[in-house]
Amino acid sequence: MRRTIHRLGLRVCVALAASAASCTDIRETRIDGERPPADFAVDVTILTGVAAKDLPSAHTRQGKLSLLADGSLHADFGDSLSFSTRPAPTRWLYEEQVESLWSLAQREGWLDPAQSTPSIWPGSVKAARDEIVYLLWFHADGTDWWFVRRFRTNEIPDPHAVALVRSMCELAWATDRAPDRNLPHRYDFGPNPYAGFAKALPYRRNAPAEAAK
Repeated sequence: MRRTIHRLGLRVCVALAASAASCTDIRETRIDGERPPADFAVDVTILTGVAAKDLPSAHTRQGKLSLLADGSLHADFGDSLSFSTRPAPTRWLYEEQVESLWSLAQREGWLDPAQSTPSIWPGSVKAARDEIVYLLWFHADGTDWWFVRRFRTNEIPDPHAVALVRSMCELAWATDRAPDRNLPHRYDFGPNPYAGFAKALPYRRNAPAEAAK
């Protein structure tokens, strides 16, 4: 049994080595074209540190937004979401919306694998205490490439990253929250509906005389 496992492991190692030797560096791949290819997909993960929670802007809340090649957009927000999470579908995009997102990614420089960060695996990235991290994953023409962008709450974030993330948020109907959302709400429910059933005061014959005094 041990010998069988050993041989199987050896075959797997040889296969992986051969595959790695034949792979092309994604940083040498060119992705262009005015229209998105049929397999175009975008995955955005927003990670927040413990001191960067509960921020009002949609692009600063921990969440996950994924556009799949079939045009379905999956999105959700919450501290439990991570790079490996796939939320439930939120909506399906029209073709022109996917093309608009492709044009935005091209205009902001995200369709250039030469500028990607393949040395950092997105699944291993953690946010520091006062940090917000964007994990931007792209797929097109059979190629995967990704970027990692970090900024602290007191820093100005990368505007190119914010443009892409906010565009994804808008497509997923994720809006900014009001800054006073944590203040107590005061409700006015109107007059007492039971006032007419209140017990009437007892009749007193000498009430007018007492009132005159």
